[in-house]
Amino acid sequence: MEPRSGGRLEGTVILMTQEMLNLRHGRTLTVEPAGGDELLEVRDASGVVELRVKLTDDGVVLQLEGARISLKATESVDVECRTFTVNANADMHLQAKGDVHVDGKLIHLN
Repeated sequence: MEPRSGGRLEGTVILMTQEMLNLRHGRTLTVEPAGGDELLEVRDASGVVELRVKLTDDGVVLQLEGARISLKATESVDVECRTFTVNANADMHLQAKGDVHVDGKLIHLN
């Protein structure tokens, strides 16, 4: 990343104002301070947030929004967290070509 003066970027950069970059298809990328945090957002042409990355003292917060979100990996997708919640307004499908393992202290079905 080059500073506006054209010289080399060295040391720590502190973002004081909003920076915006126009992308293809009407999207924009903005980087701005948000309180003590920093916020990176990609918005579609109508201004709807598609991707938000918030850099906080506690870590990174990632938010994706879209008509469809797809994850694909040749090996595995691992999620590790304290609480994992999935909400579906319609059907939910779980499919495996191998065994399905469900382990828990107590498992509630209906």
